[in-house]
Parts: sequence; C-alpha cells; structure tokens
Amino acid sequence: MQGVAVLTHPVFLPIWSLLLYFPLVAKYANEKMILAAIWVGFVYLLLPYLYFKVIRKINLAGPNLAERRSVFKVYALVSGGFTIVNVFLIPEYMSFFVGLLLLNLILLFLAFVELKASWHTAAWSYLSCAGLMLLYNFKLANLPVAIVISLGILVVVFFIRFHQRAHSYFELLMGIAAGVLASIPMLFF
Repeated sequence: MQGVAVLTHPVFLPIWSLLLYFPLVAKYANEKMILAAIWVGFVYLLLPYLYFKVIRKINLAGPNLAERRSVFKVYALVSGGFTIVNVFLIPEYMSFFVGLLLLNLILLFLAFVELKASWHTAAWSYLSCAGLMLLYNFKLANLPVAIVISLGILVVVFFIRFHQRAHSYFELLMGIAAGVLASIPMLFF
C-alpha cells in the first residue's frame, strides 16, 4: 500500500496528467517533449524536494499544518511558473497548470483555516475532473478510458489513505471537493 501511495503522490501529477493530455501534446517534436520532461523533473520534483528536505527540514511523510502550508505555497508558485512557461512551450497544457495553481491555493487556504484536506485525493479528483473538462472541450475519442482509469485510481487512493490512517473520511472528501472546484476553470480554456 505504501508503494501505491508513493506512486500516486501529488508531486507526480504532471507526469500522470499525460494520461489525459497525451493526445494534445503528442503533436510536438521530441525535443520539445524532452525539454518539458526535464523541466518537470527539475522544477516540479527535484528543486522542491531539496528545498523541503535540506532547507526547511520538513517531515514529508507526515507534515503538520505549518509544513503543509509551506508545501502548498511552493507548489502554487511552481504551478504559476509552469502556467507561464507553457504559454510558450505547450499552450494546450496551460489550462492544466492554471487549475493546479488554483488547487494548491485552495489547499493552502484550507491549511490556513486549520483544515487538513487530503492532497492525494485532491490531486486525483482534479485529474479526473480535468479529464471530463478536456472531453467536453475537445471531444477526444480515447479520453473516456483515461478518465475511468483516473477515477479508479482516485477510489484506490481514497481507500489506501483511509486504511493507512493518514486522513479521516472528512479530510478525504474535502480533498475531492477541492479537486473538483479547482478543475472548473478548465471549462473556459
């Protein structure tokens, strides 16, 4: 179960998002895709990890509310940066990062009011709803399969996080609601 929790961690969301966005980004040259992969790996994964572990010394396995606020602030900034970069790199991907920015801001707000929403369920409900928004906007033929897969992963993540006693039902449902709310602006992009 711990392995599934790690593989489905929200920091890997840009990678998992290719499950839905592949039909839109596949048209780009390999050089652009390699550059995007390096950018995601370095800026979204490596830099925050080093910042959290070395500088802030955050317990990433079980962060308290103050540490969660720090994590959500950093990922809100990173998602905002990705939004700007994708205006020039892969414009179809920009709406995903706008929603991800909003998701991190919602989770940051909840942490500021002393509520601990599940980041895992927030990320996977966001990805599932983002798939629905893409289906509505672009009517891609193979997308329903990807949406069902992401919804299935959301259900698995929900039960694993509850079984591991990482969150209560309320915190898990709050995460799902945050993900749904953050995906709504994708209707307009």
